Amino acid sequence: MATDTDLAQRPSATPTLMDAVADHHDNGGAPKEKVLAMDAAPAPTPHTKPHFSQTRKWVLMSIFALAMFIDVMGLSAFYVLTQTVAADLNIKFEQQSWVITSYAVTFAAFLLLWGRVSDLYSATPVFNFAFIALGVLSLVISFLPDKYSFFVFRAIAGIAGGALVPASYRLIVYVFEPSELALAFTVYGVSGTMGNMWGTIFAGFIEYIPHSVGTQMQSCRWYFRITAIIIAPLATASLFLTPYAPGDESHTLSDGEPDPTPRWRRLDLVGALTMLTAIVLLTLGLTLGASYGWKKAGFLVPFLLSFPLFIGFFFWEAHLEPSYALIPASTWRIPNLAIFIAMGLPLFAWWAVNFLALIETFVQVYHERPIIAGVRMLPQAVVSLFLTAGFTYFPLLISRPWLTVLVGEAFCIVGYILFTRTSTFVGKDYWRFIFTGGLLGSGGNMTVFTAANVGIMTAIPPEMAGVAGALFQVAIQLGAVVGFATQAGMLTINPGGIANPANVHASFYFQMGWNALWLILFAIVYKRPKKSTPEPEPEA
Repeated sequence: MATDTDLAQRPSATPTLMDAVADHHDNGGAPKEKVLAMDAAPAPTPHTKPHFSQTRKWVLMSIFALAMFIDVMGLSAFYVLTQTVAADLNIKFEQQSWVITSYAVTFAAFLLLWGRVSDLYSATPVFNFAFIALGVLSLVISFLPDKYSFFVFRAIAGIAGGALVPASYRLIVYVFEPSELALAFTVYGVSGTMGNMWGTIFAGFIEYIPHSVGTQMQSCRWYFRITAIIIAPLATASLFLTPYAPGDESHTLSDGEPDPTPRWRRLDLVGALTMLTAIVLLTLGLTLGASYGWKKAGFLVPFLLSFPLFIGFFFWEAHLEPSYALIPASTWRIPNLAIFIAMGLPLFAWWAVNFLALIETFVQVYHERPIIAGVRMLPQAVVSLFLTAGFTYFPLLISRPWLTVLVGEAFCIVGYILFTRTSTFVGKDYWRFIFTGGLLGSGGNMTVFTAANVGIMTAIPPEMAGVAGALFQVAIQLGAVVGFATQAGMLTINPGGIANPANVHASFYFQMGWNALWLILFAIVYKRPKKSTPEPEPEA
């Protein structure tokens, strides 16, 4: 796959990860000399990438994957624990969405900045110190006495959690060989999905801890303490095992001379802060709108202000020199990169919308224990895990993204169609509609996620891995915020709230339409690569 990168204006060019993967497969896995379209060999860099043993690679991957697992679990566990937190800290109903959003908003807002820092400096200290900070903050949160300090420290924890994702992307590209990246990113991707699924089970078990409201023994406090205990050995191991991955410092000027510009000037703080502010305002507006009404100034002002900032961000990036831009304009000329990133918008929302509505229905309407509600959602995790194993052993299943994504999105829609066919959600209807819809839809969603994730990370140059991974996660988190906010509004359309199946169905219809929209857009926008014709070998 030929790509345009921000290095196109320079006398040297960096091959994309897809180029290396293609070489590996075209030559039966044997090394093959690559001739770049720009007729120039890559410029030498001051750092030579070392080779790591397979054992060390997969130990490191375990650390990166568990970090992602903990990150996502920090959101999904509170589908179950929100009511417990609200009772413990006296949080009003209209403020309860901030139990989840306070973490999600800063997580999404700082992704691009951390991605740029990881790419320019080094992902190693970013990952290590963020992991340590997340563990320490989790322990601190477990002792906080009021809702205001809880929201503030949850937001700070979101900043630390957001640093782990782009740093992991960059480190995976550094540790693994190009031919191993499809497998590596498939495994990394499923860890986030498992965190989403198992977070509810974990929270359900925690609810069995003996507790009383308003004390330090409250179950939600034990969630944070157990999280800190899990992070401690992982962060310690990471300090000793994670190699130093140097940042990108080999940019050259148009005359071939090294660029003496300090790296801090290439951080693009204006662009990063503009995007950060836009994401915060959009999330704030949608959350306040869902809580207090869509005609209130609390929704209209931040929501409307966010759009000029998003537009201004891309305008700013388009007028910067490629080496100074957070996202160089040439990035969007990489074939299909934009549509792959956009496909993140319905991804997490698909799971979040049905998880939140169904778990609350099982617990609040049918008075089931949280662990039982979590087990009811477990099939969605199991099918995702089996599919990931299949993609690992049969990578050709995701080698044709056009067909893979369309089929996956179709199953996502079928899943929600089945969810809307019942008004009881338990008994025989659970097995006929919720169980079956969860298997088909979650399997399809996992297929789309894997195809998009691998497609992005194998199409970009290695020095952009952090920012590219952050972009994809920004799309995923923004999509989840849109899903949460819209669902919160839909649940109040008819009297009865979550107890009225018509409200639950309304939120499901929205998500169904959201997935259908992106299925159509992907079918239209995706450019199927042309089959390359091998050049005839010169006669001897």
